[in-house]
Amino acid sequence: MSFVRVNSGEVEIGQPVPWALYDDRKQLLLARGVVVETETQKRALMERGLFRKLQISETKLNTESGGDKPSESSFAFDDVRLDIGDTLQLQSQGDTAQSRYYVKLIGYLKGKSIIVSTPSVDGKVLLMREGQAFVVRMFSGKSVYAFGTTIYKVANVPFPHLHLSYPNQVRGLVVRRGARARVNLICAVTGSDGRAHAASLVDLSTGGAMLTAKTPVGKKDDSISIKFRVTVSDVEEYLTVPAVLRSVHATAVAEGEVPQVTHGVQFGDIPYSEQVVLSAFVYRALFEETAEV
Repeated sequence: MSFVRVNSGEVEIGQPVPWALYDDRKQLLLARGVVVETETQKRALMERGLFRKLQISETKLNTESGGDKPSESSFAFDDVRLDIGDTLQLQSQGDTAQSRYYVKLIGYLKGKSIIVSTPSVDGKVLLMREGQAFVVRMFSGKSVYAFGTTIYKVANVPFPHLHLSYPNQVRGLVVRRGARARVNLICAVTGSDGRAHAASLVDLSTGGAMLTAKTPVGKKDDSISIKFRVTVSDVEEYLTVPAVLRSVHATAVAEGEVPQVTHGVQFGDIPYSEQVVLSAFVYRALFEETAEV
């Protein structure tokens, strides 16, 4: 079970506490519904370090992407098949301003702990504290996973790393082929007549996309070519994708606003090397969307 540190502002004098409260050794201090009567009592509790259990709903994954919704399941951590060196995202819990960090998986011991690198910003290692709570998110294959955890041990020898509490279960979303990621990518479109158009991709899947432009880039069922840039594993890649216009729709706008034409496109045959890049980018974008909780 994972725990979240309780801040002073979350405990109101004269009001029943909304959760069971524990000390830093995870020993029960107050049952749910008990009233903290005085400021002195509250101060004494805070000095011991207050924690509550992380609720399942706080580790949920966002499934509201375009196309088919991903299907959610539960897994054991060692069933996820992560590799040493894989990137994990840590999202802090219980703080006023939630922060997200990326760390590398160093290893794990089943039922004991997960070892990751200590987060850093601009090359500087961040100060982490034992008992600090996070939601961990990770991407593997075509699935996105999440679980709640706390820092079990902060270590600096022989290099900065963290031991995270081992999860009882991991929640996973299997991303279906039609799942679309919200994006904002500038692209160049070549119409069937050879004319070039400036446009923007606003959502993207492995099989199609939606793009917007100031004027139509073609008519329904026209063949077009879309060129755009993506970044995968810190490497910029340029993709040129053949596509067919499946819908063209002019959006009504208020007077003085710039008109927008929305185009639904279906991708044609894409070379395998570009399929790999496109898939990696789309799944990474979907992974990022799951952090928007």
